[in-house]
Amino acid sequence: MSAMREELHALVDRLPDDRVQPALALVRENLETAGRRERALAIMERVQERMRGVTGVDEELDRLREGARG
Repeated sequence: MSAMREELHALVDRLPDDRVQPALALVRENLETAGRRERALAIMERVQERMRGVTGVDEELDRLREGARG
């Protein structure tokens, strides 16, 4: 287990029971968001591959990809 995981585990162990649920909700939300982003990027890559050679598509997809980060 990495040092950060060990620290997280130790910190969660120190939380009172009534504070575990909100912390768990934050972790679950983060996992869901990361999964959605990964799926969206995979879809964008497939679209980009299908549209290769169409004028302006690569630039537009790059612009959308960068916009999602900012």
